[in-house]
Order: sequence, then structure tokens, then C-alpha cells
Amino acid sequence: MRLSVLNILTRSRLRNKFILFFIVLACVPVLVLGGILLYLIDLAHRQDVSNLELQVIEEKVEQTEKFFADTLGLLELRVEAIELTELEQFGISGQESLAQDILESNPSFEEVSFINLTGKEVVKVSRFNKESELLYVSELPNFKEARTGSNFIGEVHHTLAGPMVTLAAPVRIDNAVVQILSAEVNLSALTRSIESARLGTSGYVTLFDKNGTFISHQRRGKIAPGFDASTWIRVGRVLSGEKLDGLDKRDRYVSLFDSEPVIGAGKKIPEIGWALLVEWPVADADAVITDVRNQVVLVTLASIIAVLFLAPIFSSRLVHPIRQLQKSAIQIEKGELDAKVDIRTNDELGELGGSFNKMIKGLKRLQELREEFVFVAAHELRSPVTVIKGYTSMILEGDAGPVKQKMKTFLEEIQQANERLLKLVEDLLEVARSEAGRIEITTKPIDLQKPIRLTLQEIEQLAKEKFMSVVYEEFDGLPQVQADERRIKEIMVNLVGNAIKYTPEKGKIRIFHEVKENEVITHVEDNGFGIDKEAQKKIFQKFYRVQTDETRDISGTGLGLFIVKELVQKMQGRIWFTSEKGRGTTFSFALQRVD
Repeated sequence: MRLSVLNILTRSRLRNKFILFFIVLACVPVLVLGGILLYLIDLAHRQDVSNLELQVIEEKVEQTEKFFADTLGLLELRVEAIELTELEQFGISGQESLAQDILESNPSFEEVSFINLTGKEVVKVSRFNKESELLYVSELPNFKEARTGSNFIGEVHHTLAGPMVTLAAPVRIDNAVVQILSAEVNLSALTRSIESARLGTSGYVTLFDKNGTFISHQRRGKIAPGFDASTWIRVGRVLSGEKLDGLDKRDRYVSLFDSEPVIGAGKKIPEIGWALLVEWPVADADAVITDVRNQVVLVTLASIIAVLFLAPIFSSRLVHPIRQLQKSAIQIEKGELDAKVDIRTNDELGELGGSFNKMIKGLKRLQELREEFVFVAAHELRSPVTVIKGYTSMILEGDAGPVKQKMKTFLEEIQQANERLLKLVEDLLEVARSEAGRIEITTKPIDLQKPIRLTLQEIEQLAKEKFMSVVYEEFDGLPQVQADERRIKEIMVNLVGNAIKYTPEKGKIRIFHEVKENEVITHVEDNGFGIDKEAQKKIFQKFYRVQTDETRDISGTGLGLFIVKELVQKMQGRIWFTSEKGRGTTFSFALQRVD
């Protein structure tokens, strides 16, 4: 099997194409479907992970809100049951008894105190300290907030007994605040409940207060209870009110707790302004889907291997007749038009072989006609035209004796007509060589500005006859290009010559360069007649000339731009133009730069 595959790859490029066709035809749908399936599985898994995280968050948000609602509700319930006369009758001993009842009613209470409106604690009972000192607390936020008639939830502070928070509620009689009831509440029960939550085997939930302080009764990784996490991006996002659902790219990050990749989700607890953050290690969250992915990949690979095995077998049935066509095409490319194709199949390939043989006969006849035309053009046209040019020049120069002015005028007309005829012959020969694939182009790194300078020197007189300004803006440090210097001159003669011919007297022609990425672009810009939109579609066609009132008397073969395009393309370049009727035309060609 290994040798046969090697033989295919090294001896038959055509068979390789068929094999590639079968492989693409069979494998691409498998790969696309496999990719779509993996994408949908991954999408569904991400959504499932998000749903699980959000479900845990909502559960813990509800639990936290219930904890504070029950705690504050217990205080408010006790307060609402008190009458002003009762407070006066109870005195200190009665309030102590009431405070003790409140302390015993909830195991989370560590200390309860009554505060009068001057800010002095009148009664204080503690679970562990039986003789607590009464203090003035008028400057503390719990007193100030409750004094205004609002419930107060303080900042979390950590003690040996665990995380603590101060709660305070106003004592009202007929909506008037008469005292403040304050309590120190231990959050250990709440934090243990939150920390007991798990997603998978290692996902966890963490709690932060409104200032971003980590609330826990034990160390989490490297982070201890009371750590200020307000600078953490995710904590800051949650505290600002943004809900993290685990679906955003930003929700996958490296946890600062355990320094491992996690999927994070979070929500701000509306009632108290604290933040809940869930982090689920990626390795744990993706454990199940990894197995599913592996199964899909295995099935896809098995299908591709089967296709790779069967593709050479099916392609071999098509290769033999097509290989005959390939060999014949190579012979035709070399000019061997006596080759024939012998395909004996009763299908489209057999018909193709017959059509191929007919094509060979037609090509052979066409080649004979073309060679005959080239021969006639070269030997029957060029020679007499050159002779006419030579003798006309001699007569005008006085080699045959004095020439009268009237005769000189006639001879100059003959010379100009002969020049046009010679140009036509040269263009026809160039077109014939191009179509026969015989244009000789030798590219090498050159300075593009050198042949352009020489060209402008040659056509300088033509521009002066029309009082035209030809401006060449040279480019300092212009990169070299891969081109044929002689052909560059031909291109510039045609482009600048056309610009001169199709621009009125006293017009302006501007030549400049532009460097873009791996190309050097040359622009030939004029302010001449311009080309209408209909003519622009045919401007590079053979023998096409723009026929307008302005251009009707301008001579030309209609082959110049066709030849220019052929030359640029054979130097691996490209050519284009922009034009506006009555505003001028800019021809541009780009060549590969050499760094």
C-alpha cells in the first residue's frame, strides 16, 4: 500500500487531482459535519455549564437574602412588639431581659445592645462576655444609619469567632424612632453553607461584601479571609452590577485563588450589595464533553482514512484515457501537431478524444496560416517599407540633388505615411509573436527610472510640437523591480505617446511612482480628452480605437495598448486605468518589487 501511494504521488499528477477530488468530495462534508457537531456540542455544553453556575448562584443569592431577611426580620419583629410605656416600665432590667431573649432567639447573634437617641448604649448582652462595657457610639455608622430610620448592614470584619457583621434597626413608636437596636451577627453559618456548594467535583462558590472583601471562615488557596479583592476584575464587574453568565470569553480566566483556568459566573445580591462568584475549573467542567469530542474525532478520522484508501481505486478508472489526452496536449505544446489520441471508450471520454483529434487538425492549419502571415509580414512588407523610408530620407537630405519646397512637402507626407505603415507592421509582428508565445522577455532586477528617463528623452520633441508639459516626478529610494528594461521602454513609449496624442495642445502629462506592499506602481496621468464608459470596456482589445470628434483625425493602429498589456502581464505585472470624459486619463501598471 505504501509503495502504491508513493507511485501515485510521484508519477501521476492527474491521478492526484482525481484523488484530491474524491477526498474533498467525501471528506469535506464529513469534516464540516464533524466541525458543526463539535461546535454544537461545545455550544450546548457551555450553555449547560452556564445554567448550572447560574442555578447555584441564584440558590445562594436566595439563601443569603433569606439569612439577612430573617435576621433583620427577627429584630424588627421584637421591636414592633414593644410599647413606649413598656420600655419605661421595663427599665434597664427589662431591656436586658428583652435583649437576652433576642440573643437566644438566633444562634448567629453574638451581641445585642439597646442605644438611646444620644448614642449611648443603655443595655448590652453578649454571648461570651457577661459584663460588657457600655459605650458612646454616636459616631458609628450603625447608629447614624438606624437613627435616620433605616436598617443598617455594616462592613464585614473578621474575628477569632469568624466573619462578623453589625446589624442595626430603629425602635419605632408610631413611626417615631425612640431607640436603636444593634446586633453583632456571626456569618460563619452562612459562609459554611455557601462554601459547601459544589459544581462537579471541584467547582466552588465565594462571597464578597460590597467593598470587595473576601468573606470566608477559612483560607481559600493562597487567599485568607478578609482579603481585599476589590481590584480583581471579575469582582469589580459583579459589584458594578454586571451579571457574569460564564458564556463570555472574559469569563474563562486563571483564578487568583488556585492559579488554574476556570469558568466564572457571578451576580450582585440586590438587597445588600454583596457579590457571589462561582468558579468551576475548566478541566473538571469539560471532563464529560472531552470524551464526547474524542468519540466524534475518532469517527471523523475513521471516515477520512476509509476515503483515503478508496480514492486511488476509484480514480484509477478515469486516469488512463485522460493521461492520453495529457500526453497529446504536451506534444501540441511543443509544436508536435501530428499526435493523435486513441481512446476507445463508449462514453464522454471517447467523444472528447475524437474532438481532440479534430482540434489538432484545426490547430495545425491555423499554425500554417499564422506562419505564412508572419513570413509575408516580415519579408514582403517590412523590407519595402524600410527601403522607402531610407530613400525618402536621402532625398530629403539632398543626396539626390536640390529638392524644391513643394516636392519636399510631398516627400515629408510620404515619409510620415511610411512611418505609420512601418509602425503598423511592427505592431502586427509583435502581436503575432505574442499569440505564438514567442515574445522574448528577460527579466532581472532593474532601476525602473532609468528606462523611463531614456523614453522621455526620445519623445521630448513630440511633446514640444504640441507645447505640452511632461513632468516626471522621480522617487528617491525607489525599490528595484523584476522587469525587462527594453520592454519597459516600449510600454512607456506607448503610454506616454498616447497621452501626448490624446491631450490637446498646452496640456500636461505627469508621471509618478507609488510603492505599495510588494509592488511598485507607475502612473501616467494626462488632462486630455478622457474615455467614455462604453469605450473603457474595449480599450485593451486588438485594433480598437476610440472614435470621437476629438480623436477622429489622430492616427494609430489600435494595437499599442493590447501589446502593452501583454508585455506587463508577461513580466508578472498588472495594468489598469481610470478615466473621466473631458477630465483626462491615468494609466497605471504595477511590477513586482525586489527587496
